[in-house]
Amino acid sequence: MKPYFAYGSDLWLQQMKARCPDHRIMGSGILTGYRWIITSRGYASVVRSVSDLVFGVVYALSEADQERLDVCEEIWEGSYRKELLPVETERGKLSCLVYVDPLQEEGTPKKEYVERIKNGIRDARLPSLYVERYLSGIMI
Repeated sequence: MKPYFAYGSDLWLQQMKARCPDHRIMGSGILTGYRWIITSRGYASVVRSVSDLVFGVVYALSEADQERLDVCEEIWEGSYRKELLPVETERGKLSCLVYVDPLQEEGTPKKEYVERIKNGIRDARLPSLYVERYLSGIMI
């Protein structure tokens, strides 16, 4: 099982159950040195930012889950790339799989994406100060 750090719509438990039926929730995680954005494609990503951090959830994924997630995240089309990044967890630092959009230009979220993100924010119980600072624009 590989640790996967989710920060976008995969925070939504219903979506994760559909995409990755073998997953296990490991707990919350913090990716330091990155900032959460919506790219010009209309979906969430993270970009390097020394003074910021990204809250999310760490899941344990089976090999089959990873393969399904690669399809969902359109790895082969270049929509996202996979990186291994250090994430702070209750168990200490873990090297986690993180999907990162190669586009760093900011944009607005796709209409269908907003509801999935809202569901994910609710399910993950992200800290309210974090949501207000970084995600409040999507809550409109």
